[in-house]
Amino acid sequence: MRHGNFMLKEGAVRLSDDVRIREEYFGGIVFHRSTGDTLEVDHEAYKLLAWLRKTGAADIRALLHQKQVRAILPVLLTMNIIEHLPMITGASVCLAIPDHVMRKKDITFAPRDSAHINLSTPETVHLAVTYRCDETCPDCYVRRQKPPADQELNTVEMCNIIDILADNGVFQLAVGGGEPFVRTDISDIIRHAAGRGLVVHLSTGQYVLKPQWEDTLKHVKSLHIGIRSEELINDAEHTSEKLRVLAEYAANAGIGIGANIIMTRFSIRNMDKLVELLLKCGYKRLIFLRYKPTADRGRWNNENPDAEELKLFKNWLTHTKHQYPQLMLRVDCASAFLMKDTNPLTALRAGIRGCAAGEQIISVAPDGSVYPCSQLVGHVHSAGNLTSDSFMTIWQESHVLNEYRHFRQNTSFADSVCGQCDANSFCGGCRVFAKDILGSEPFCPMAPRVPY
Repeated sequence: MRHGNFMLKEGAVRLSDDVRIREEYFGGIVFHRSTGDTLEVDHEAYKLLAWLRKTGAADIRALLHQKQVRAILPVLLTMNIIEHLPMITGASVCLAIPDHVMRKKDITFAPRDSAHINLSTPETVHLAVTYRCDETCPDCYVRRQKPPADQELNTVEMCNIIDILADNGVFQLAVGGGEPFVRTDISDIIRHAAGRGLVVHLSTGQYVLKPQWEDTLKHVKSLHIGIRSEELINDAEHTSEKLRVLAEYAANAGIGIGANIIMTRFSIRNMDKLVELLLKCGYKRLIFLRYKPTADRGRWNNENPDAEELKLFKNWLTHTKHQYPQLMLRVDCASAFLMKDTNPLTALRAGIRGCAAGEQIISVAPDGSVYPCSQLVGHVHSAGNLTSDSFMTIWQESHVLNEYRHFRQNTSFADSVCGQCDANSFCGGCRVFAKDILGSEPFCPMAPRVPY
């Protein structure tokens, strides 16, 4: 068996150090700490990975005699889920997998086959450590939600929340706000999360690196900068220099850095210029965020792209991906309709499921309240509070979370344009835009427009 430039004829394989695995009803989830990617595998593949985790390593020659393992071994190696050990030395273990461990069927990557069983715990938690912010960004969604800015857990309480998430098998923590750096204890919070084994990602709207940030950022896997598109375009020289310094610091510190770009009409019209400026500043990861309703409804109505503009943006994405192969371009789950032409089975195998609210993700507010998504907060969306309610009670029994994770089975969705769409299994629209939260998406560029 060939892998890379060598033949796997001897030695062993083992689970990569950066990989975590978690058993689920369909098999298991593989999480790669270096990339933040997750992969769902069936029961047999999970058994193989669990065996490697337990024993340390397995003899390649023994593996090659097992048909069901032989088929997937090159894929696992290519994805750096397992790694090749040419020689076994010292106390390393080199064992064959006993026949009783594996069933006699081929191992595959397995899309979930049940719409009614949820994961044992979310993959990622969005933690808003504060709703305070000194900026006045016109497109801030937090002001639309009008949350109380003074209800924040203290350092010990916030670390207790993090302990609960880590103890229940959460992989990643996406820390944001508000502006997280307004908390003087943000370094303590993030250091604690990293110490508990969580992969921490941090979002900020700050462009100027301050000395006290350094202790915080050394515990962060990736830093996401909220780009104010109009400021970058209209004051390119001054703003670009600040963004360049941030990117240079991240590169030297070994921190991944990305630019979050809200898909307003202005940014879509100026996207070529934005990309050119960000590339020059050293940003090679661009995340495009659906423009959610803001506190200023007049501005949102003026800046919210229509169906034709979103179609143009979709074509722009395809063109730009070929023009700049070094760029990593991603869209958020609210923009899943941009991938509507994808084969549904291909989408499921790639882990594309559209809205992940209450299923792959949950959001935790500064006061410990749990919501399906950071965009869906407030009393009507509350699933409980981690300072007073059991995590598993919230996760398994919350009516709110179950409504969101199974919205496709709701009659108002199933009978809608979205429900009848071939892409409903991996899209389904964004719950923020749906009139009754669980119904159809009125702004899908692939469907007739419905008055909002």
